[in-house]
Amino acid sequence: MKIPNLEHLSYLALCALSDGVIIINRCGRVLFMNQAAQQLTGSEIKEPGISLDEVFFAYMKDSGQRYSPPLEGNIDTLVLPDYLLLSNIKTAAKIYISGKLSSYSDADGAFCGFVLMIQDISHLKQREIEAAYNCFNDSLTELYNRSFFEAEMKRLSSSRMLPLSVIVGDANGLKLVNDAFGHSEGDKLLKRIADIMRSVCRKEDILARTGGDEFAILLPQVGADGAELIVKRIRETCRRVDSFPIPVSISLGAATRESPDTDIWSIYRLAEERMYQAKMKEGRIIRSEIIDSICKSLEDHAEETQAHGNRIKDLALRLADRIGLSEYERSQLELLAMIHDIGKIAIPRSILSKPDKLDLDEWSIIRKHSEIGYRIAAYSPELAFLADAILSHHERWDGKGYPQGLIGRQIPLVSRIIAIIDAYDILTHGRPYRKPSAPEIALKEIEGNAGTQFDNELVTQFITMMIEDVLEQAL
Repeated sequence: MKIPNLEHLSYLALCALSDGVIIINRCGRVLFMNQAAQQLTGSEIKEPGISLDEVFFAYMKDSGQRYSPPLEGNIDTLVLPDYLLLSNIKTAAKIYISGKLSSYSDADGAFCGFVLMIQDISHLKQREIEAAYNCFNDSLTELYNRSFFEAEMKRLSSSRMLPLSVIVGDANGLKLVNDAFGHSEGDKLLKRIADIMRSVCRKEDILARTGGDEFAILLPQVGADGAELIVKRIRETCRRVDSFPIPVSISLGAATRESPDTDIWSIYRLAEERMYQAKMKEGRIIRSEIIDSICKSLEDHAEETQAHGNRIKDLALRLADRIGLSEYERSQLELLAMIHDIGKIAIPRSILSKPDKLDLDEWSIIRKHSEIGYRIAAYSPELAFLADAILSHHERWDGKGYPQGLIGRQIPLVSRIIAIIDAYDILTHGRPYRKPSAPEIALKEIEGNAGTQFDNELVTQFITMMIEDVLEQAL
């Protein structure tokens, strides 16, 4: 079947293509460019006859050398080199293109010229770049990953890189930050450490995140003294960070390869061993600094004032003496009074200081502070003996408390004591959501919750103690 106006339809089809089409005569002169080709090159063909070299500015991606299609005789199809860079005449923007060059003939088969088809493949190149980047880089910190680091260990093992130093590091407190403040804060800790390492190292140094909380640095042509200076700078820069929930720190170990006869991996293992030694030596101090920092921040964050803790401690120790607690239980109680609400450090301040009644979502968030406090205490051997007591200080005698729903004497004794005295102090001193009550009203409320919220025997002892105080003051 003969199609009417076939030439016109073919022309419309060429114009509508999303790929660029450039028709060139046998002398290398441009006869036609469709709209896509004009947009890609930035050229407009107002009159046919301009040279292809005047509108098509393409360059080899590696050498930067200009590329001109070979317009020589009758050819079937020539695929252009991979990822040519095409420069737009109007905007000077450069895009990656692919393309094909074919010759065309007239109705009698006589060679007439060429058809150059090009397409923008910048998106494919970007994917390739991203794939290559992800293959060798850690997406979180943007440092190199372990695979790249190991490859660089081999590459830098030549004698011309000597002395070659290796630093191995392990971030401190990551698990605590993840457990107490959430993994987003843990990610921030890792990124902060990566930024610190970048700030003290040279561009030619190889910085990598080799594991969850593990880092490594390769220092070509840096001796032992230079490596120790880098270690010192990292530690000092960490200490200057003050806008983070815990002190930022990383345990570090360094070792240096001086001779090509020394196996480079033995140097890495030595640096790693020294890092573990440093972590053991510094561990207790670092954990103490982290806990101290959290306790100091708690007053500003959660309005858990030292005065509140001291009042609870004084009353708790007096009650402990009254009921005959052991010295171990007294020491537990004394410290628990000061840090029972330590988990509130990870609760949004907007919820803790909200003057109105909490909604269900806010209430579910604030109830998490007992579990967070448990994890914070469990992190430090010095506080681990208090972890269960912190976890249980919002349990109720009737089993309707949280987070475990413990009943009666399942609740640790020191937690039952703190629950009563904490409630009394809150009642008599107030909170953003309630005004303070008179002591006698507070005691009546405590008594009204004996056997349900509170241990009935402890409530009796506490109320008797408080009444005796009043009587003594009246004498």
